[in-house]
Amino acid sequence: MRIKTTSLALLAALFSAESAIAGGPVLVELFTSQGCNSCPPADPYLGDLAKRKDVVALAFHVDYWDYIGWKDPFGDASWSARQRKYSQALMTRQVYTPQMIVDGSQHAIGSDRRSVERLIASAAKTKRPTLDIARTVSGLDLRIDGAGQGEIWIVGYDPKHETKVTRGENAGRTLAEFNIVRGLKRIDAWKGGPLARAIPASELPPGVAHVALIQESDLGPVLAVATTP
Repeated sequence: MRIKTTSLALLAALFSAESAIAGGPVLVELFTSQGCNSCPPADPYLGDLAKRKDVVALAFHVDYWDYIGWKDPFGDASWSARQRKYSQALMTRQVYTPQMIVDGSQHAIGSDRRSVERLIASAAKTKRPTLDIARTVSGLDLRIDGAGQGEIWIVGYDPKHETKVTRGENAGRTLAEFNIVRGLKRIDAWKGGPLARAIPASELPPGVAHVALIQESDLGPVLAVATTP
């Protein structure tokens, strides 16, 4: 009986270790704008994704629709540049909204739930390094282990905002939007193996909450992503 119990414990430990390598959430980035009348259907979907444990969902508001008549208060030229760089990396012909990019390697129309779900299911099979972050009194503690190499980024975001739009294509609507990115900062490079680092609050980008991610250089595939509990 002892041998059987020990064997079961060993199997459980091996399964847990394998899950830590192959598991971990998938990153979904929504590129959206309050000035685009095609975007509102994607916003509640991102809100649904944000509730899931197997997904980290972030909304990057672009600024290239501001000229239509409504300036998105969360729009940022840096997020427009990020999307254009993705367009080059993924060899798409143009940028568009709403667009969801999954793990930095696949994309679909942000309101096309069926297509996005297929991409998430496919990405979830990828083996990943372990990445954990925990909030402390002085900032964040970050720990990484496993194989691979990439850049470590911290994202600051606000969980939810509601905006009354008075002009442009969405005039008269009140938009509820989720996990709106307010800041993005490169912390370090990671070249595989264990790494532990304390990140003081002074180094964190603006935002109510934070996400850590490891991404290959030049906006390549996302290797791992984690958010605070």
